[in-house]
Amino acid sequence: MHQINQENTPEVGDVSDINDFKTLISYSEHILIAKNEKGLVGFMLCMKENKPYKSKNYLYLSERYKKFLYVDRIAVRKEYRRSGIGKNIYSKIMESAELLKVPLLCEVNTRPKNIPSLSFHQAMGFIEIGENNFESYSVVYLKRGI
Repeated sequence: MHQINQENTPEVGDVSDINDFKTLISYSEHILIAKNEKGLVGFMLCMKENKPYKSKNYLYLSERYKKFLYVDRIAVRKEYRRSGIGKNIYSKIMESAELLKVPLLCEVNTRPKNIPSLSFHQAMGFIEIGENNFESYSVVYLKRGI
């Protein structure tokens, strides 16, 4: 998972230290993976509220929602993108959010602009709930459900 994460920067946040990545895994309530005969091809890490995660985006959303499921990151190997893997992973986590009766929250980069991800999330029924401009990047916050 760490290797796939690093191959997908800057679309997903850089976590160059493997121990920091292991910490993200320990915070995650839901870890979804996609595999084929060649091995792991994609993954998603999702967290609930009240985790000791110091991400500016997680903290922003934590201030606004008491209960939620937060997509911290999703990454798919480049050669498998646009093959339905991301949609399948998202479908599973949307089911989990509905069962938990909580909104599914995430953010997408707007600087640098991640047009494929913005389009994908819009097609999956996410709505914009805020934005943030940081020194080196900007994001839009999205929500689906409750």
